[in-house]
Amino acid sequence: MQSVQNWITKGYVDPNIDDAAFTSDRVALSWVGHWAYKDYAKAVGKDLVVLPLPNFGRGSKTAQGSWNWGITTNCQKACQKSAMKFLEFLLQPQEVLAMANVNGAVPGTKRAISQSQLYAPNGPLRLFAEQLLAGETVPRPQTPAYPVITSAFQEAFANIRNGLPVKTALDRATTTINVDRQDNQNYPNLELKKDD
Repeated sequence: MQSVQNWITKGYVDPNIDDAAFTSDRVALSWVGHWAYKDYAKAVGKDLVVLPLPNFGRGSKTAQGSWNWGITTNCQKACQKSAMKFLEFLLQPQEVLAMANVNGAVPGTKRAISQSQLYAPNGPLRLFAEQLLAGETVPRPQTPAYPVITSAFQEAFANIRNGLPVKTALDRATTTINVDRQDNQNYPNLELKKDD
């Protein structure tokens, strides 16, 4: 984060306050996820190229994680059966693709990926699917605290971008996350165990 702040201070990086640095041609490279593809493709057209992230010593990685569905063990058998039928419906390739086409994410099944215009072998976002399928990903923290963690880090990043000392910004984020965990008694019985 100190390097990023230094790049911004020296003018090497557009702080992208208006979220238009790339689409308005102020910068040639943008570090963003697949959700920006539609806007970027509209702005740049066929000249848009998706590149792997830099290798910071542990290989080039992509983020992994999205929404998921589950069935509680507390519902009765009839409820479980109905929920399973609903999940089976949602996992059909055309339903997976419908969801992925709306949120821009990598489709959640191999069959849907193979049918996707964006993520299939010759698709413009194939890199994301390749990294996911090859296990070259970093998962989101597996915790109910994830929304607080991501929000705290987003705020820290904005503060660092705006000149707040890195340690101060990250200490504030840590405090926010720790307070949330304390307020929720560390999310008992909700955290995933290492064996799961």
